Amino acid sequence: MSLEQMDKQKRKKVLIINDPLQYGGSDLVAVRLQQHLDPDKFECVYCLRHDEIGPMESRVAQSGVRILHQPDTACSYIKSYFFYKRLLKKEPFDIVHCHLLFYSGIALFAAKRCGVEKRVAHAHFSQPMRKIRNPIIRFVKSLYHVVMRGFVSFVSTDIIGCSQAAGEYLAGRRGFRRKGTVLNNGIVTKQYCLNETVRQNVRASLGLNHKIVLGHCGQLHDVKNQMFLLDVFHSFHRRYENSALILVGDGQDRQQLERRIEQLQLSKCAHILGFRNDVPQLLMAMDCFVFPSIHEGFPLTLIEAQAAQLP
Repeated sequence: MSLEQMDKQKRKKVLIINDPLQYGGSDLVAVRLQQHLDPDKFECVYCLRHDEIGPMESRVAQSGVRILHQPDTACSYIKSYFFYKRLLKKEPFDIVHCHLLFYSGIALFAAKRCGVEKRVAHAHFSQPMRKIRNPIIRFVKSLYHVVMRGFVSFVSTDIIGCSQAAGEYLAGRRGFRRKGTVLNNGIVTKQYCLNETVRQNVRASLGLNHKIVLGHCGQLHDVKNQMFLLDVFHSFHRRYENSALILVGDGQDRQQLERRIEQLQLSKCAHILGFRNDVPQLLMAMDCFVFPSIHEGFPLTLIEAQAAQLP
């Protein structure tokens, strides 16, 4: 046996299960955790749900990490179980780390049945039950949450929450108390130190010189409450005409938000920038950070905004 083969045998194999890699908070946390693992001790492989190629995937692949995809046709709960069972029988792993909330239960159940030693469920947010008027739907959803919390707690060896609330939302209070660890999200702070030259260059490139710039980062989704943010900015802009709003991110609500911008006649001062890989520089260009989410776990973007010393 060669030294290289012996070295590979010593390394722990980690399967990281996630959705397509976007430049969003939880995906960025997952990638940063992987990047900080010692490659001499851990061999990481991603398995991403769906066929979609996320904007951050090429960056991860270029670092030499192998990426697999779970096809769209195999994403139901039953098909997912058999997909992961086949994968884990074909290629043994020492650790399975899943970032998909209650869906983690399915993947980790397959891992448990295949004898995987470490099975980690990772919660990135807490989501209080919204007001559902239909009592049957409300009951079914509540029952689903209760069942899946118990199931995730049963099939996991470890549960990680970015906050206590996030961990308890995923595994219940008792489950998180038995198996849980709070692992706060973190960033490389020196990347966010203000550079006046960078600030002026970014503002000039976006046409924001001499503007009061309000900024927001996050996936364009109803839980992020950007529609409300546009209404607030509309009132703000009527009072401060030299103001501008930039939304950094993309998502399912983009077209709806673009229509709302048109309706409010804010096209010249409210801009959706899409997914970006230069968030630290964009934060330097802002004067104020706004974050009107309905619910969150431990938002990475607020840490970034704080590091950039934004009010």
